[in-house]
Order: sequence, then C-alpha cells, then structure tokens
Amino acid sequence: MLLTAREITEFDRQWAAYERRTGKPPVVIGARRDGRPIFEQAGSAEMWRKPARPMWIGPGTPVTAASQTSLLAGGAAGGELPALDPIDAPGTKVYIEALGEITSTSATPTATFDIRIGTVGQAFSGKIDIANSAAMAISASATAWPWHIRYLGEFRSLSSTAGVIHGSGILDWWGNVGLTGTGTQNPMPTTAAARVVSTLNTKQYNECDLAVTLSVTTGSPSVTCTSFHAGLEG
Repeated sequence: MLLTAREITEFDRQWAAYERRTGKPPVVIGARRDGRPIFEQAGSAEMWRKPARPMWIGPGTPVTAASQTSLLAGGAAGGELPALDPIDAPGTKVYIEALGEITSTSATPTATFDIRIGTVGQAFSGKIDIANSAAMAISASATAWPWHIRYLGEFRSLSSTAGVIHGSGILDWWGNVGLTGTGTQNPMPTTAAARVVSTLNTKQYNECDLAVTLSVTTGSPSVTCTSFHAGLEG
C-alpha cells in the first residue's frame, strides 16, 4: 500500500525527532496494517540524554557589578551559550548544573542567582526565569569559597507561546561559612508557585543562562562561574 503525502510527512517528522533526541537513526520494530513503520521510541526501550550545545568552557568573566549580570559571559565557547533542542514530547526533562566561587572583603553584600532560558542570542533580561535563589549572605573573609547549583525540570505541555515546565533546584552555599564550614542547601525557586512556568516557547532552540545580582559593591565582591552544563533527557 502506497503512503499518502501526509503519512510521508509524518514519517519524516518522527524520524527527524528521534534523531534529534538520540543522535542516531531510529530502529524500526514493526509495521502498521497500512504499511507504515513503527519506530522504537526513545525512552520506551532505552533512556537518552542530549547535552546542550555548544559546550560551555569556563571560567566566565567574574561578576563584580551591583546589577544582574550573566555568569557565563566570557566563557571559552566563542561567546555562544549552551542551547537546548526543541522539545518533541511532554515529559522530557531538562537538567542544569553549575559550579563557582565567591570572594569578598565585606559581609555587607548579598548574592542572588537566577536561571533563565530563551531565544538564542537574547539578552538575559529578556529570557524567562525558571528558578531564582534567595539573597545569600557573604563572609568578609570569603576567598574563592564555593557554590553549586543543580536544577531539574519537566516539560509538561508544549507550545510556541505557553509551554509549561515544572522544576526546582538546590543552591549549595559556602559563601558565608568557608571551606571547613557546613554549607547550606537553599531552594531554587524560593516559592512553590514559581516552580511552574507556563510562558515558554518549547518549539524553538532555548539558550540557557545563569546570572547573579550583587546587592552592593562594598568589599569588592566577585562571583565566578567555573563550570556549567545543561541538557535534555527522557
């Protein structure tokens, strides 16, 4: 039985979607009565993971200004930020992880972190906030003391204007206790309601970014991202 033009288009769409998710061609595991092939679906017989590209190589330029500033600027990937592929299926997960350090000679400043995604090349302020931290206290003797961010989100509805993600993360913070102190785990975002974001364009490539806002510049605080990676899995 010959395929219709519509069936051929759907065949091509499924094939391309599988290759984007897995990085390899699909496996045909059977056929429908009309002759159309049945693909082995990523996530049914195997798990898949696809890192955002390009790979970000740190460190970023240290942030010293008392304004919201990207921590990924100045990375060694030619100025490009990691971008997630368009989302093909509800339930796809996004993971984001970052490592960094902070230095300050005053306890006056605080540091607030934000994770955002949006159109490739878009300014950080225009991207959509998916997780933000509380204002973190800083020690007056902080010297390259570490911080660590982990975030996991699930895309629950796909749309070019109203895509929905539910996610949360943890900011591990040693900026006020030092290398021998007991760091604290802090939720990102800071409210239950903010875990759901429903204004995403899941049909496009989405660039990932991470920024910090220093409250003041007293004590010459400096925040640096030393490692960042993101990706999709299902």
